[in-house]
Order: sequence, then C-alpha cells, then structure tokens
Amino acid sequence: MTRIELSVAALLLGGYALFFGVLLGVLARRASRMRRQAATAEALVPEIRDALVDYLAGSNDQTRIREFVRTNRLDVGDAVLSFQGTVGGTARDRLCDLALELALVHDWGQDTRSKEPAVRRAAYARLAFVCVYEPCQRVVGDLVTRALEDADPEVRLPAARALVQSGNITEIGRVFELAASQNLLIRILLTEDLRRYAAELSANMAPGILKSGDPKRVLAVLEMLVAWERALPLAGIHELLDYRDHDLLDNTDREIRIAALRLAPFVPLTPENRNAILRELTDTDSEVSTAAALTAGRLRLEESMPSLARCVRTGTAELARMAASALAAMPPRGWETLGELAAGPNPAAAFIASMALDKAKRKAAV
Repeated sequence: MTRIELSVAALLLGGYALFFGVLLGVLARRASRMRRQAATAEALVPEIRDALVDYLAGSNDQTRIREFVRTNRLDVGDAVLSFQGTVGGTARDRLCDLALELALVHDWGQDTRSKEPAVRRAAYARLAFVCVYEPCQRVVGDLVTRALEDADPEVRLPAARALVQSGNITEIGRVFELAASQNLLIRILLTEDLRRYAAELSANMAPGILKSGDPKRVLAVLEMLVAWERALPLAGIHELLDYRDHDLLDNTDREIRIAALRLAPFVPLTPENRNAILRELTDTDSEVSTAAALTAGRLRLEESMPSLARCVRTGTAELARMAASALAAMPPRGWETLGELAAGPNPAAAFIASMALDKAKRKAAV
C-alpha cells in the first residue's frame, strides 16, 4: 500500500513540475515578446515624432503618419502625448485635429472602459491632452466627467486636468472641489492647472468650502489659495484667523490659522482681518505668532509695532527674528523701535534688533 501511495505522490509531483515548467516557459516567452515590443516602440516613437513635427510645420502629407497608425497605432498615441507641454495654440489644435481624423480620440475613449488600470490611465492622460480642442471635447462627451468618481487616483487626475482644459467654469469648479479632498501630490498638480481661474474660484467656490466645517478640506483650500500667490477677492478670512476647534485631536486647527495668516496679504485688508492679525501676534503658540509677525510685516501694519517689539524681547529666537524683520519693513517708526530695542538691556533682543536694523539700512543704502 505504501509503495502505491509513493508512486501516486511521485506522479503528482511530476505533474506539478511539468505544469510549472510549462507556465514558466509561457511567462518567459511573454516577457521576451514584451521586451521586443518595447524595444520596437522605443525605436519607432522618434520616427513617428519626426513625421508629426513635419506635419505640424505645415506639411499636409499624412502618408508616413497613416502608415504608422496602421502598423503601430498605440505607439502613435504615445508620440502624440509626448508633445504635451511643448506645443500650444494653432500647432496643438492641428495635432488634436489629426488625432480626431485618425480616430485616435475614439480609440482612447474606448480604452477608458478597459478593465486594465494601465490602459485606462493612459487613455485619460491622452484625452486630457486633446480636450483643450473643442471638437475633441464634443467627441469625448461626459467620459472625463464620470471619471472624477473613479476609484483610481491616477485616473481621476488626468480626467480632472482634461476638464480644466475645457474652460467651462462649472466643470472647473468641480475640479476645484475634487482637489480639496485629494492627496497632496494630486492637489499640487491641480492647483497649478487651476491657477488661471484663481479669481473666479476664490470668489465663487472657495467661500462655500471654507464654511463647510470640514477642517481637512478647509486647510486644503487655504493651501491652494496661498500657492496661487495673487490678489484674491475673498472675504471672511478673519473667521479662519480666529479658528478654534477643541474637538480636533491633531493640530489641524493651528494649521488652519497659520494658513489663513499666510493668505491674509492676498485678500482685502478689512478691519476684521486687521484686528484678527493683531490678536494672533499675542498668541501663546510661537508658530502662530511667528506667522502673524510675517503677515504684519508684509502688510506694513504700524499698529502691530508694540506687539512686534514684545515678540523681539520675549519670543523664541525664530519669532524674535521674524518680528524684527517686520519692524525693519516699516520705516521710520519701525526703525526707531529697533533702535530702542538695540540699546535696551536685553542682550538677545538687542543683538537681533541691531542685526535687523543694519540689514534694512544696507538694503536701503542709508
């Protein structure tokens, strides 16, 4: 009985070994075929690009391009996308029109329905590139809008960028709302894409999110607005400068106040904003008061001088330096205050004030 069992076991092991041997062989052949395809694509894409460059330069001869489309359709799509960031205006429109004529845009729309994540990501990246061209937008339809709900962030990003290219302020507002709930990398990329719509978004979309009561989204929007570094028609910042949420277990409430302080120089300086900045200068949190000192200096708030002088005398080294720099930005009264501090009995404050005053005078060539 034992001998029979051993024979059966040997046969089973032999069968398993044969199965895995065949499987490894199939995988090896597939890997070899993929390497050959990649090598072929690497060699062909420059040739396809050359043909596309000739076309963009004004040639109407599509013979070479159509031959590439017939034999290496996917590689043509890669070559088209490689022009992203290098062509614009009529040249980009001409390229997008060619993609339409060759039915490449239709193919990419079909690829968005693929179950393969890599195929879908590539499709949306290509659609994002051509959706600046209005005829392409009509062909694509609501594909990119639906993709905003996709579970794959690498699909949501190109879909969002495609909507920004459309120039439709309603869709752009949706992208802005989406960005507020995405991870930092996606938010950074979308913030740059949305920069040219800063005024409209800060006036129409940002206030609603800032009043939503969701601390993480509030902080995300504040960071986006600060990153635009331009004057914004946004009111009510004083409410965020005084933001306190004792139910939060992390430092989000402090981060919101600091982000609001950084935003303050870019929004209208209302009396409420001014008073809130002055209050933050006396905050016991040195990071908040340091951000307030920076803002007071940028806005040249002369009424902040007593608080800034106190920060130089009693604050941390970083806060004292920031407060001294703020005073240095407000001559002549700020310089007078620094001179008094430099002559005072506190050696640390005197040194910091003297350094800030000397630097300001050298800069002003006094």
